[in-house]
Amino acid sequence: MLRSLLHGFQDLVYPPLCIQCRSSPLDDRPFAGLCPDCIRRIPLNNPPFCVTCGRHQDETYPPPRCRHCREQPPAFDFAWGACRFTPYVRGLLHQFKFRQRTYLRHAFVARMLDYAAHYNLDIDQFDAVVPMPLAPARQRERGYNQALLLAEPLARRFGKPLWRKVIVKSRMTAPQSSLGRKERFTNVRGAFRINPSERISGANILIIDDLLTTGATAASAAHAAKSAGAGTVAVLTLAIA
Repeated sequence: MLRSLLHGFQDLVYPPLCIQCRSSPLDDRPFAGLCPDCIRRIPLNNPPFCVTCGRHQDETYPPPRCRHCREQPPAFDFAWGACRFTPYVRGLLHQFKFRQRTYLRHAFVARMLDYAAHYNLDIDQFDAVVPMPLAPARQRERGYNQALLLAEPLARRFGKPLWRKVIVKSRMTAPQSSLGRKERFTNVRGAFRINPSERISGANILIIDDLLTTGATAASAAHAAKSAGAGTVAVLTLAIA
């Protein structure tokens, strides 16, 4: 209680500044770290989309599925990527994941909701929202699961239950960012399990994560869910590369 009062007094005397442009946000509560102008600089993904992974396609010839999804269909039914993975977004995600700037989740969730509303995403089809899990050792090291920080407010806004521990990371894997495309799929193969499997049987779930690049991690988690009897398994990420 005392700490909250002290922080409130500090904000009155020294209003929190946008971490990007260093101007004062418009009295954000909760503090999102970015002013409205800098939040809008996070670019929404735009069509035409691959119907499977959600990546933006070449406007001169938009096939129904991108080459990667045609050559190696993922285990998830489809994915939505709210924002393009620009250098600006890459820098913000790095601060969110590795610099303890967890308050950025408010700005990120705002953009994910903008995307859902703009493209009228069918959220009603899902029975629950599921965060992409971290390995326990990785979560202890980081102090939090960034996917869970996004999934909690999204589940509330979507009016869906949050299933925190249905998908479990069963083993430690090498960081995906250090690997090539083929190695990423090998790295996470069999890395997830379902706990308990009967809860997910027949359920349609929406997995939340921060970033979709090759889709290997999402595909491995979806494979575990499908093997346990899940119905539709879709993915919603903040960014898509």
